[in-house]
Amino acid sequence: MKNYAVFVAITFMLVGCVSFQPTQLDVQPSTNVLLEVIDKRPLDQKETEMLSYLITSCDYGIQRLGDEWTTPDKVEFLKSHIGRLFPNAKSLVIDNFVIYNNMQYQLREGNIYRGPIWSLVECNESTDKFTMYTPEENPERFNMLIGTFEGSIDGNKYSIRAAEIPVCPDGMKTCNGLVSRNNAITKILNSIVAQIAKGS
Repeated sequence: MKNYAVFVAITFMLVGCVSFQPTQLDVQPSTNVLLEVIDKRPLDQKETEMLSYLITSCDYGIQRLGDEWTTPDKVEFLKSHIGRLFPNAKSLVIDNFVIYNNMQYQLREGNIYRGPIWSLVECNESTDKFTMYTPEENPERFNMLIGTFEGSIDGNKYSIRAAEIPVCPDGMKTCNGLVSRNNAITKILNSIVAQIAKGS
């Protein structure tokens, strides 16, 4: 499993060097034509970026996945699902909606500079809340995708988080890194929608 996790991490790192294939999302048409999306995300959340290549940096091995990682983009996906969940909703405000891939431990082989991922000392509180995982979520510290949605629907606020280790879809014994990546992204977005529905 460890070697596979490293392979998946390398797959993410090399995305700019190979033919890029975004995750295909299932989007069903919504009958809510009144729903307006107000996208207030920071501009950098829309763009892909490796936060740092410096091994001593707290942001080393952490990649932000921009809107191009899914087709359609995740905002359209969210709008479609919210429109069907809330057929009378008029406003979807998005303050933060972002997915990060934390490959730090696997790429650093032990994270010797920062110490345990659950250390009480935060390197960068503004990004850590979007990029870090807990020991309960990831005891083996494989690379992990973390998705966050913060916003409101008709004034009702939501703050939701979902995290997944890239693995093969259920029923598939073996798969490549792209398939496991697609599975993780899809599960994160579906989990965010499910949590919104549960909290409504």
